[in-house]
Amino acid sequence: MHLSGANTLMGKTGGDFDGHAHVFDTSLQMAEDRRYTPLADAPYLLYRNILRQVGLDGGLVVQPSFYGTNNGFLLNVLDTAKRQGELTIKGVAVIPPDTGPETIAEMSERGVVGMRLNLVGWAYEKFEISQWLKVFDLANQAGWHVEIHLEGHRLGGLLPQLLNHCARVVVDHFGLPDAENPVSCPGQAAILNAPVGSLMVKVSGPYRVFDGYDGTSAARRCWPIFNRMLDRLGPENLLWGSDWPWTRFEDQHSFQDTLDWREIWLSVEESHALMS
Repeated sequence: MHLSGANTLMGKTGGDFDGHAHVFDTSLQMAEDRRYTPLADAPYLLYRNILRQVGLDGGLVVQPSFYGTNNGFLLNVLDTAKRQGELTIKGVAVIPPDTGPETIAEMSERGVVGMRLNLVGWAYEKFEISQWLKVFDLANQAGWHVEIHLEGHRLGGLLPQLLNHCARVVVDHFGLPDAENPVSCPGQAAILNAPVGSLMVKVSGPYRVFDGYDGTSAARRCWPIFNRMLDRLGPENLLWGSDWPWTRFEDQHSFQDTLDWREIWLSVEESHALMS
């Protein structure tokens, strides 16, 4: 089985893509109100070489929160990837609500295919959806998706509102369900009740769902969550992501680990073992 959501977002009918990764340079200016400061660079050339080594055809690179709305580095990476031409690299930007059509058109031309709302923690308290309706409309016109990164206990209230205004919504990291009772988390209910075809979910970062477990144990614990999403949304609306370079969890995983987790989620044998 192939999870083909990344293909749709990247506009590719064939190929195998990483649906969620970050690239950055720690020497660049960062947002003053950032929640996190990276420990080391994550250069595009290293990411490109990893993709080539494991046989992937490209990836979806997401603007990290600590750069705020300065997407300059992301756009330069997209320019480099397009110039080299060996892999397909697309971007997800972080933009303010007053972004105009000219900026979105330029970003689209350079390879941006979506915008991200990172509302984890304090950012959620400041979010007013009414301020974003104009830019959501522009994103819809550009064919962009709107990516939401938000804890599951809050996602249940916001997701239906986003679906009312956004042509395609993409939920990060399984929807960050409550680790104590993930299958009854409000965010999970909202995901499973969403109109089929309007919502995609990234199956990535299991350690962000089950913090305190090693990556493989966390991935196994995500299998029931994955299985329900697969049954409801179908493989065409799920996308696997490496979450490279695993910000806040650096040096705890390898890229091959993330590919192995994908096999856990797709493995019939694993599912039988978990259900027995």
